[in-house]
Amino acid sequence: MSVAKPLELTSKHYTKEEIEQRKEAEEKLKGNHDLVYEVPKQLKIKKEKELYLFLVGELKASNILNNLDINILIQTVNSILQMEEANKKIKEFGQVIQKNDGSLQKNPAINIYKDYYSIFYQCCIQLGLSPMSRSKLATLSLAKTEEDNDELLNILKS
Repeated sequence: MSVAKPLELTSKHYTKEEIEQRKEAEEKLKGNHDLVYEVPKQLKIKKEKELYLFLVGELKASNILNNLDINILIQTVNSILQMEEANKKIKEFGQVIQKNDGSLQKNPAINIYKDYYSIFYQCCIQLGLSPMSRSKLATLSLAKTEEDNDELLNILKS
């Protein structure tokens, strides 16, 4: 089963009618976006706030965020910060740690990093943060701009 994506992120070809129907349905479900660009109260640490503002600032131009995305953005921020912490522990102690009995074991921070990377990766897919998603958004945005600036199309739409 594939993950449903916003119309802007899909590579499937739709008819003009299907596109209009899908856009209309997505717009109805989109909700408000008045809170998403403000730092949520749950984020207390300066670094959390800065990272949140960076993410929403970078995504603002795509016009895909709304208030329903706040929790996934918070989770993205958290996963990034947890990966950074785990990475510090890996650098500090190495990939292998010596136990009290002298035997070696894998640094537990490696598994923590992998777990948070998995969470981060899923958040990126949901938010359209992957390079492929951004490329699709850019292409569609450019096509929309060209269509909006096409005088003949504008006359025909009137």
